Amino acid sequence: MLPQEAPQQPWRQSWLEADARLRSSTSAMVTHTVVSRNARVNKLDADLLDDELADMLREPVSKAMSLLRPGLVETYRLEVDTAIRALLFWLSVGSHRRATYGQALQNLTYAGAKKLSWRIHAFGLASIGGGYAWARAMQHMSRCGWASAPWQSLRNRIWRMAGWLERASKVAALANLLAFFAAGQYKSVLERVLGLRLVSARPQMAQSVSFEFLNRQLVWHAFTEFVMFALPLLKPARARAWAVRNVRAVLRLPPAAIDPVIEKLPESVCAICFSTATADSSVPVEPSSCLVSNPYIADCGHSYCYVCIKTRLMVEGSECSCLRCGHKVESICQHAEIRNASDDI
Repeated sequence: MLPQEAPQQPWRQSWLEADARLRSSTSAMVTHTVVSRNARVNKLDADLLDDELADMLREPVSKAMSLLRPGLVETYRLEVDTAIRALLFWLSVGSHRRATYGQALQNLTYAGAKKLSWRIHAFGLASIGGGYAWARAMQHMSRCGWASAPWQSLRNRIWRMAGWLERASKVAALANLLAFFAAGQYKSVLERVLGLRLVSARPQMAQSVSFEFLNRQLVWHAFTEFVMFALPLLKPARARAWAVRNVRAVLRLPPAAIDPVIEKLPESVCAICFSTATADSSVPVEPSSCLVSNPYIADCGHSYCYVCIKTRLMVEGSECSCLRCGHKVESICQHAEIRNASDDI
């Protein structure tokens, strides 16, 4: 008689059922992976790092090419950029690393697709080679005037079709960007078509890139941009004159300090011309070389060159003061107007 099979233990059947449910739940979690916001930022930062690296290599190559022949860089700028990008792609992704240098710094790698090596090489060929071919084709069509060709001609049709394809690609890129912000899977249309996903190379490892220097540079750049924008509005000369006047008022001093040398100058000498020439020269300046030209009279009665006093009023505004007496100058008039008014009286 054949031996009868041993009865299956109850716990074994329960374990098989639980194992099946666990495997289905795990596969569902892998399929619906939730990408964190930091992972989205890391993927975008990786592209920025790759662009910065290409820019760093482009500068010495351009300098070397400029020594061969003037204008060579401008003629073949597109070819140089394409060659640099292709070289970086081949040294990083093409050498079985499955990640560019920027992606490696962000702890990212390509994964999640069958025939991954073939897909990665196709991505590089389409993104770099296809981008170069498209740019060259558009330059050729624009230079040869295909847009102004007859409406029913083949050249005009190709030009209109190229414009339509370019607009469609931009719309697709925008839609993919919105989908990337929502799901965080594919940051470009080409990656979505080829099924290339960027995942963490070592999920347990924390991000190894320090953004302290980058943050400092961003803050400093923003600060300098704000200063360059606000500096023409602040008018430092007017602010300095206002500060000096208020400090002297608090100390109960005259509105402005009077230089004894300027105070004793003849009326025919422009005090502004004399003070400017004295500040710019290391030797004594003769007052006769700073005579008033096209004289204008200030409120206090002292005369200056029109260009000198008008410029000072435009720079210092309401804080402009006379160099001879220190009184505030609010308006000026031509010397002939005062003489004609005295003649009328």
